[in-house]
Amino acid sequence: MAGHQQNKWFASLPLIVVTLALIIIALNALVGAQSGRAPLREALFDYYQRLKPAPATASSKIHVVTIDQESVEKIGPWPWPRTYMAQIVEALARSGARGVIIAEPVDVPDPLSPETIGEFWLNGTQDQALADQLALLPRTNEVLARALANVPAGIGVAQETFPLTTGIERQRGDMQETGDWVALRDDDVRYLALPSARRRYAVDPALSAAATPVVLGLPTDPDGVLRRAFLVWADRETPRPALALQAARLTLGGTKLEIVPEKVAVTDRGHTPAQIVLGDNTLALESGGTLRLYPQRRSRVGSTAAWKILEGSASATAISGAVVLIGQGTDIGPGVRTARGPLAPVMAHAILADQLTNGVTLKRPLWIGYLEAVAVMLLGAGAIMAAQRVQFWRAVGFAAGAALLLFVLSATAFMAGGLLINPILPALAMFVGIFSIAGGKSVGTVLLDDHVRSNFKGMLPEPAMRALRQDKDRKLLDGDNRKISVLACELRITDEDLNALAENPDDVARIMAAASHNLRNTIISIGGTVDQAEGGRLFAYLNAPLETADHVEKACAAALAMIESMDRTNAELSAAKRTRHIQVHLAIGVATGRCHVGPMGHGRSNRYSAIGPAVDRAAFLRRQSEFYGPAIICDDAVYRESHHKYAFLELDRLNTPHAERPINIHALIGNPFIKSSKNFRELEAAHRAMIQAYRAGDSETAERELATIRQFPAAKIALFDVYADRIAALKDGARTANWDGAHEPAL
Repeated sequence: MAGHQQNKWFASLPLIVVTLALIIIALNALVGAQSGRAPLREALFDYYQRLKPAPATASSKIHVVTIDQESVEKIGPWPWPRTYMAQIVEALARSGARGVIIAEPVDVPDPLSPETIGEFWLNGTQDQALADQLALLPRTNEVLARALANVPAGIGVAQETFPLTTGIERQRGDMQETGDWVALRDDDVRYLALPSARRRYAVDPALSAAATPVVLGLPTDPDGVLRRAFLVWADRETPRPALALQAARLTLGGTKLEIVPEKVAVTDRGHTPAQIVLGDNTLALESGGTLRLYPQRRSRVGSTAAWKILEGSASATAISGAVVLIGQGTDIGPGVRTARGPLAPVMAHAILADQLTNGVTLKRPLWIGYLEAVAVMLLGAGAIMAAQRVQFWRAVGFAAGAALLLFVLSATAFMAGGLLINPILPALAMFVGIFSIAGGKSVGTVLLDDHVRSNFKGMLPEPAMRALRQDKDRKLLDGDNRKISVLACELRITDEDLNALAENPDDVARIMAAASHNLRNTIISIGGTVDQAEGGRLFAYLNAPLETADHVEKACAAALAMIESMDRTNAELSAAKRTRHIQVHLAIGVATGRCHVGPMGHGRSNRYSAIGPAVDRAAFLRRQSEFYGPAIICDDAVYRESHHKYAFLELDRLNTPHAERPINIHALIGNPFIKSSKNFRELEAAHRAMIQAYRAGDSETAERELATIRQFPAAKIALFDVYADRIAALKDGARTANWDGAHEPAL
């Protein structure tokens, strides 16, 4: 009898497992209905937007003045003095602009203002007389403020792009501190729970008095795509409009907007905005107070280069009556990814402002999560019953047909009413139900035991091993997709040295093993994960499996530490009689980007590894070391995130098969002490001038700067021989009509 009961229990086990799975999927649909952490769902919605972009309406009253590369070449390097921005504002006001908003952060000090330069001069040369003269010059902020006072205006603050997650920091926004630009529909509500504007500096009082501070922040989904934007922010508990919202207000004549608070979503910081009423348009917001960006097939927002405004050659017709946003283009500043492709941040704000003006919106209300959760349970239960009553393939056909119908209904809801319904989880629930019942009556076993942990010893840093030993995080070794930093390393002994060791092959194996061991210890000691490859190659990963906030800077530190480790190894070889003339060479490629990470193997052959473009890019950069000379070569992303701290030299601009435009590669030269040294600053300045002259086709200037570089002791590397040959070829007329200074990879 007991055995019968036990068999009955095991027979019911698959049904119990699949029921639990359906509950989990339903909870995920409910809890994550408004979250950006659903890449498949968001990719589907992106596809819907490409099928049916936002409808075209009348001509836009939003215009963009772009600070592009051509303007920089004509006016001067960016950032420009704020007196130049004042001239642009004045020119726009004369042309009849309805309003002007500066889509660049003015909450940071103007580096070209007299007071900033004077402070630098005092700290540098101690020339008090010159500092006093600089202090007599007009403050650039005051000049800009006077220009802004003549036109309805806004000034950008808190410019930052950061992942939008459910845990975003919020502040309590006091709606009695808003002035006359916004009102609450509910008189009983005073505070709203608003996202925190990440402003680092105080706004100049003259500027804030002349123009409305607007928040430039563009939060992205975890996959780096801008899909949602906050319209109202809290700037140290003072509500501030987003740039797009202020632009829409000015387009409608400075109309006062109205916020309808959410009655249910109340936190200790206040109510959440549920709707925004702007003119005749009522816009429903998603959970958290965000509005979805819904671009058109072709943007109706016009643009004009900044230099044309300053020179007076811009079309006054395009500017007259329009609200003008001034911001950087993607050719000199970072862009943002959207469902319709990459955009400059100022253009993303402009499109959203145009969308707000015309009342175009996509809707994903709170009840959608309940609908999807109910669909998961009902369709999953139907699939279970079908799997128990009909043949397996018929049940699969039932699930496939029902899933197709779900996608058709979802697409129809989007096309007809802009309603975003996710059919993926209900469709998944049906297949889970069918395959779980029809696939067998066994459950998987847990592999995270002491035997598995022992397989990763010597690969993972001690904090990760400690987490495995204590068994606190059973998902630590699960596969993941995240941004990591990758170091691709290669140990090499020259053919000449290998020939010298031909009679002692054991020495070669011993040397390489010792060098590899030292590198592994160096990587692990700094918190990286080691992945052994063939021969003398290995990979190191930062930010996996344990998350590390400053993983890019740690990757640079690890690369420099490995060079020091290799120097010690070579010193030991030089001290031994048999190997005193032998040297081991190290090449390192450093890249960062999103990769799939996790254990990739079985049993004792298991290893923690990564797959993704950043891994391939790091291996590619490692190979370039032999051609250019420096031991550490980094991609442009690593350079952008760490050049403020470490010493870099730009190596080249390369055309690669997998990149749409040329990529820049950089050599990591040294630590912050080297970066701050006078010799490096002079070398970097001459090197930058040489590359700029070479790419501009100015062979004489490039040759002169190269001669200056040759005087530095650090210039005895292959890189400058390469540029010597290139400059000579440039003098001989090797430059083509479409030449942009980019080259094909040598290795």
